[in-house]
Formats: sequence, C-alpha cells, structure tokens
Amino acid sequence: MCKTCFEKFFDKEEVKKHNETLERALNFKDRLYGNLNFVGELYRRKILPEQILVTVFNSLLGKSDINQDETVNDLHVEGAINLMNKVGYNYEANVKASSKKNQSDK
Repeated sequence: MCKTCFEKFFDKEEVKKHNETLERALNFKDRLYGNLNFVGELYRRKILPEQILVTVFNSLLGKSDINQDETVNDLHVEGAINLMNKVGYNYEANVKASSKKNQSDK
C-alpha cells in the first residue's frame, strides 16, 4: 500500500491533476514530504531496510523504473534533499559500520 501511494507521485497524469490549482499543488507537495518523513522515521528506527531507502532515493533522483521521465522534477529533488537531511547521519554511520565489518571479514 505504501509503495502504491509513493508511486503516485511519479505518475504524470496524477501530477498534472494535482497541479491544476495552487491549493492542490501544495497539498500534493505536503503529502510527498509527509511520506518521505515517514520513510525517514522508519529508517531511523531501523524498521526500514537500507535497500528500500536507496530505492526511494533513486526514484526521487530519476534513476529507477518508477520515474521514467527524462527530466527530473524539482519537487522530487527537494524531497530527496529533505530525506537526506533526516537520515543522512544514520545512513553514513551504517555505511561506515558495514565497510568496517567487510574489511574485518577479509
């Protein structure tokens, strides 16, 4: 259900429908950022796997099958920045911990 809701933010017709009025555009933006905050909190609480977080980032930055536009939407990039501000420290710590673990295993 969460994945389906997230994919709606990349559907051209859905975006076009929500950009008809300023009020709808702001509501759309708030929903996107709310979903990204939710994803960030799940990751920070170690409920969401790192791979899903990477998939969300790739989608926001136009590097996935979900977002097949040739141009990257400013709203999505801003969402990626907000998400990175929320989870960046935790993500960096997890990456460093995994790289140290991999080096000690060798």
